[in-house]
Amino acid sequence: MSFRNRLYRFMQGRNGVDAFAKFLNRLSLGCLLTAILFTFLSLLFLRHEMIGAYNVFRILYYVVYGIGIALMAYWAFRVFSRNIAKRQKENTRYLYRTQRIRRWFSSKKQEWKDRKTYRYFKCPQCKLRMRAPRHKGKIRVTCKNCSNVFITKT
Repeated sequence: MSFRNRLYRFMQGRNGVDAFAKFLNRLSLGCLLTAILFTFLSLLFLRHEMIGAYNVFRILYYVVYGIGIALMAYWAFRVFSRNIAKRQKENTRYLYRTQRIRRWFSSKKQEWKDRKTYRYFKCPQCKLRMRAPRHKGKIRVTCKNCSNVFITKT
């Protein structure tokens, strides 16, 4: 039996990787990279014989490294958990709490994709985000939300 099949059979009935697990994985990786940065900074201060700053960065290293390892352990627990209902509830709660942030990033991503063909602007009265095709000169726009009419340049 191939490794892929054994892994597939092992993961049956387990939670697997969801959006919250991906977030935990990235957060733990960020903590571990920050801990490495603190190590380099502590060595830099040790080289310049600044023992107080060296000790502060060593303590920060241990704290951030510990948090990173704890987050990684929780990630592994969630991925291999057989209590799927509870893990899905946690994931749903995470998605609900981060909905506004994720929506903001996706809108900025879409604006970046459309930057050559569309111009984005806000209604001066209600601040609703709108778009219009680029290179049309001055156009008259009616806001869908508040029916405000204004002129803008594309």
